[in-house]
Amino acid sequence: MDTHKIGFTMVDRPQGKFANTFAEGLFSEALSLHERHGLSGEELSKIKLALDEITAIMHERESEGFTVRQARLSDIDSMLEMISYWAQQGENLPRRREDLVSNVSNFAVCTERGVVCGCACIFVYDSGLAEIRSLGVSPRIQRQGQGRAIVEFLLRRAHAMEIRKVFVLTRSPGFFSHVGFTATTKEALPEKILKDCEKCHKKERCDELAYEYVFEDLK
Repeated sequence: MDTHKIGFTMVDRPQGKFANTFAEGLFSEALSLHERHGLSGEELSKIKLALDEITAIMHERESEGFTVRQARLSDIDSMLEMISYWAQQGENLPRRREDLVSNVSNFAVCTERGVVCGCACIFVYDSGLAEIRSLGVSPRIQRQGQGRAIVEFLLRRAHAMEIRKVFVLTRSPGFFSHVGFTATTKEALPEKILKDCEKCHKKERCDELAYEYVFEDLK
């Protein structure tokens, strides 16, 4: 097994299916920086643990038969169909195709055998507060973990951007509770109220609940 001495500890390279790809490449860069005294042994160990966690998550999702990844322009039509379906059910707001194209970098999609079966986006406000929007999974495959995998993917992206708090407005509070969100109030989200809620035709009869996810290590 490949090992590298760090102070008085031994840190293994990330192993398994994703060795020599994403995790392996990042670890090699971190190791090189450590050898140039740009990273301490403790920092390198933390990176290795984080990469192990990422690899484990990717293994888990692959074994479940689906993959979550960054959205691409080629996904737009499938995303539009998904979002339009759930907008018709009253579960989210409709989005125009041009809006999806201009914001594709904010979207994540879940694919199964190469077919898009779910999507969502993360919208970042000026102050750094972020919202998960347009979450939808194909009605043919409900309750199989795809929705949770998409949300967790976007939460990891938010944490990497050092966004301290992510919120949602939802009619499915149980789902977000299981992912780690806690109840809050709309009044605690002034940017959302001012920017979107004031324009919404359901403003006076809104049945959505506010939930938030706070990264304690970024406080």
